[in-house]
Amino acid sequence: MNKKEPRICIIGAGMSGMLMAIKLIKAGHTNFKIYERASTVGGTWRENRYPGVACDVASFAYCYPFEPNPNWSRRFSGGPEIFEYFKKTAVKYGLIDYIQFNTEVLKAEFKDNRWHVEATKNLTSDEGGSSSVKSILEEQQDPSALEITETEVFDLFVAATGPLNKRKYPKIEGLESFAGERFHTADWNDEYDLSDKRIGVIGTGSSSVQMLSPLAHMGKQVNLFQRTAQWVMHTENVEYSPFDKFLKRKLPLLGYLTRRFYDVIGELFGQAALKDGWQRRYIDKATLENLNSVKDPELRKKLTPDHKAMCKRMIVSDTYYPAIQRDNVDVITDNILRIEPAGVVVDDGSESGRLVEIDTLITATGFYPNAWGVDTIIGENGATLEERWDAGVRTYRSITMPGFPNFFMMIGPNSPITNLSLIDIAEIGADYILQCVDKFVDGELTTLAPKADVTQAFTESLTNAFSGTRWVSGCNSWYLEVDGIPVTWPWAPSRFRNELKKLNLNDYEVMSS
Repeated sequence: MNKKEPRICIIGAGMSGMLMAIKLIKAGHTNFKIYERASTVGGTWRENRYPGVACDVASFAYCYPFEPNPNWSRRFSGGPEIFEYFKKTAVKYGLIDYIQFNTEVLKAEFKDNRWHVEATKNLTSDEGGSSSVKSILEEQQDPSALEITETEVFDLFVAATGPLNKRKYPKIEGLESFAGERFHTADWNDEYDLSDKRIGVIGTGSSSVQMLSPLAHMGKQVNLFQRTAQWVMHTENVEYSPFDKFLKRKLPLLGYLTRRFYDVIGELFGQAALKDGWQRRYIDKATLENLNSVKDPELRKKLTPDHKAMCKRMIVSDTYYPAIQRDNVDVITDNILRIEPAGVVVDDGSESGRLVEIDTLITATGFYPNAWGVDTIIGENGATLEERWDAGVRTYRSITMPGFPNFFMMIGPNSPITNLSLIDIAEIGADYILQCVDKFVDGELTTLAPKADVTQAFTESLTNAFSGTRWVSGCNSWYLEVDGIPVTWPWAPSRFRNELKKLNLNDYEVMSS
């Protein structure tokens, strides 16, 4: 039988896209292309550069298993260090040759059994073309002339942008009218000096918690506008000594065992979100004790959530509560009425509201979930992904979707993002996709999409399993879909591994060559 190498499109050169590419190369599949909208790799670690940015998964569990790093500086390493790790890994495995940088994918459409991908490349970037071409285009002063839009055809389409890549801004009257400096945590202004500034922060999620301490030390005043209080787990971010790093370099097994330790701990305490038990009681007790470290009873009352721990994303920090008790930090829980050029107006009961004057406004408001880095994805019969998901996000085991043949998602909806490292999720998904690639090469299929009834049965089993989990205990969270069904994994991570270990073509509508 003649073997045919499929042409594969990967969207995104972040952690999961790089992992998929390396897995393909290791398996001997090199007929692929990565579209990356930025000028370098790194994904979330390139985009998020705010002070204090760090991973909330232990560093030894947040690196590729085949590319361990014995030189992590801390238990929870900072964003710049993680960014450097991914850049070095991309160079080591030769990924740069496969990536088209500064390219935005506008549309991907499945027709004639292949994916037609339309993308626009920015020619003014360093990778965008020769200097002579750039100068000619710039002289024309036509913005559209600085871009080239092309359509290429692929057999398989892998969305590796992750579920959180489209910045979300608060819908507040007057946001654009603010006269000071304003930016999102994922679009940080590196040139702006925060020293001696009156800073306003909207949002109290992970990014806000991480940056509060640096901001409080830099700024004159920090006003934290809080709509929802969060449970925060105190976890010491220990620094690794030169001797620790030396041992892990000389004894790779020690690094492996450290990784396995954090994997086991993460999965063990992840059970707290799934069912009642000693893990849940421990989390409840530990987060409450951490909250009680706030000495001022009025401030502690403001910081007390109205939901149970792990209903929302669990936040870990050893700096948040100390920083929030500083004299130059104020937690404002009054509703925001509007934003004016001079600052934020909150509802204090008066007719006009109270103006909180600030010099800088930071929106720490996160991302839109399940935006896959492409404006329009069209499957069979002209149906778009957005239309299919209007009534609720539905996938088959987080990776595939009915009606979208040869379409795969890395860390897709229904992944165990609450109790398993994203790198582990991405690796499990990449190995599953590789099985599909191998079937394509062997001629066993040219297209595959999960059967509608199989997907429906999976969705029903998900729905039934969510009863008793913390995600449905009464809070608003991006874990919850519009119909109230969470988009995470309601079982132990071991089940995710087992269900994706072997591709079962009986679950799919398959067309073979």
